[in-house]
Amino acid sequence: MKNTHKVTNYSQCLLLFSTFFVITTSCRSTLKNNVGLKSKDTIFHGYNELANPSNLKSISISDYNTDNPEVENITRPKTSKVITNLDTAALFHSWTKDPDGPCTDFVISKEIFYVADYDGDGAMPYELIERKLKIYYNDFIQEGEIISVTNDTLKIHWKDMVKLTSYVRWTQ
Repeated sequence: MKNTHKVTNYSQCLLLFSTFFVITTSCRSTLKNNVGLKSKDTIFHGYNELANPSNLKSISISDYNTDNPEVENITRPKTSKVITNLDTAALFHSWTKDPDGPCTDFVISKEIFYVADYDGDGAMPYELIERKLKIYYNDFIQEGEIISVTNDTLKIHWKDMVKLTSYVRWTQ
């Protein structure tokens, strides 16, 4: 009788461990599979560091700030294209969500959209057509709409984000 009880406890422990293993493994593969979801012409990857909806103080490596070797590089324009009535004298600067942070989040100029702390070449060609911003990373495209820009504030509504992202001009 005692041996049966031990076998039952062992079986229950084994079943519990197996269930835990299956759940954690399937959650990981679901997360991995959702990282590269495709829409019409955009691939979404990992945590959107430019929008930073969780207001993280430091960004760990994600597909937004590193070239993803598992994804083939996309065809990108050779040069950036800017056709807008926005005040580009106010727009073409360094921008950050955290003015007390260690560095800028990105720099935008007539020629390039430069993502700071990017693991790889952070210089991305982009298009700004009126208020629509399209940034060509090496392996995906990020889109947003510039809602407003002044000499010290930039507001962008990034695609698939609920809230606007507000940036201040980086002055350090």
